[in-house]
Amino acid sequence: MKSPGLIDHPFRDLYASRLGALPGAANTWLDGLRQGARAALAGGLPGPKEEVWRYTPLRSLAKIPFIPAAAADDVDITEVPRAVPCIAGAVRIVLVNGVFRRDLSDVEFGEGVNVRDMHSVLAASDDDVRQILGSLAPPKESRLAALNTAYMADGVAVHVGKGVRAPKTIHIISVGAAGAEPVAFHPRVVVVAEPGASLTVVESHIGLPGQPYFSNPVTEIAVGENADVRRYVNVAEDNEAFHIATTAASVAKSGVFEAFHLGLGGGLVRQEVTVTFTGEGASARVNGAYALTGAAHHDFTTFMDHSVPSCNSDQVFKGVVDDKSHGVYQGRILVARDAQKTDARQLHKALFLSRGPQVDCKPELEIYADDVQCAHGAATGEIDADQLFYLTSRGIDPDTARGLLVEGFLADAVALIRDEDVRDLFTSDIGAWLKRREIRSASV
Repeated sequence: MKSPGLIDHPFRDLYASRLGALPGAANTWLDGLRQGARAALAGGLPGPKEEVWRYTPLRSLAKIPFIPAAAADDVDITEVPRAVPCIAGAVRIVLVNGVFRRDLSDVEFGEGVNVRDMHSVLAASDDDVRQILGSLAPPKESRLAALNTAYMADGVAVHVGKGVRAPKTIHIISVGAAGAEPVAFHPRVVVVAEPGASLTVVESHIGLPGQPYFSNPVTEIAVGENADVRRYVNVAEDNEAFHIATTAASVAKSGVFEAFHLGLGGGLVRQEVTVTFTGEGASARVNGAYALTGAAHHDFTTFMDHSVPSCNSDQVFKGVVDDKSHGVYQGRILVARDAQKTDARQLHKALFLSRGPQVDCKPELEIYADDVQCAHGAATGEIDADQLFYLTSRGIDPDTARGLLVEGFLADAVALIRDEDVRDLFTSDIGAWLKRREIRSASV
């Protein structure tokens, strides 16, 4: 029975009956993890009475009778991943409806870097992954993580050995495509960087038009001592798609975690990122940008858990909204009593291109230590009339001028990406978004 304040969902008996056998079903520990996840999910999906979900209602998702993607009609997407711009020289990994497609992926990764499909990892009950799976994103703490854990069947597992600097960027391309019926898929990604390791991962999430589909990825990232992990995500799903992503990262002593989340498409999108510091001197930079039009809804929810001293976190998110779109930023920073010498900051800025869109911003600081530097800020506004006049007075037409101002506004966030190739790629993606639509003035 649905618990008070929660939303009933379609992922029950009928969904499970069409799922088929999941990999690793004979493994006791994995079966126990899945059973615990199903129990955590029994009450329903998060409802608006849960504070962190108040701005992102899931009622529309819960009304759709999704079937497992594995049971869907075949969809030919062979040429789709090849059309996605990719980092030069990167290793390309392709997921279709959450399934690792070896025939569309590269298989050479370099010494000390191990990339495997999660299906075989789950079936083999791999010890390395077993230590991480479900520990960073516990099902009992997140109902969407519980949904993923209950039905995960494939995905990607990445392991970088001690002191190994991955020679190539790993570019994961996730394609969503429904057949005759709406489909749901729950890919699992596990990234382990041993002490002193270095790795860059890029993710591109795209989809084909048609029936709605629901992508529910969960990513767990373990950053070892003095390791450096960079993860850059671009969600540009189909307009009818649901994309709810959960990321949990742990950063050990002197480790560095950098993330950038770009939102350019999708009907209802939520990218949730939790970073837990487990050793002194660790740092995390979690930044992002979004550009929304139509009725798109994008929610960026972050949680920086400072439980040890002398760690740094920095967040900058910038977005533009138009038409009836809705942008959400919720950033929570927790500084424990013993986490002295913490430096934690967050900033969100939004630009309105018309009078129809909406932005909700909720920065939070919860501080129990006294020797810290913490700050948060938020601002919203319209295109600056003086800047627009300056450009048009020099012969630039109004639409081009607005596009330049929007691009410049978002460029401040994209400039924070340390990897030059990714920075150029995301800048190009934003430019393509601007070309696909006409930037209208926020008339007074």
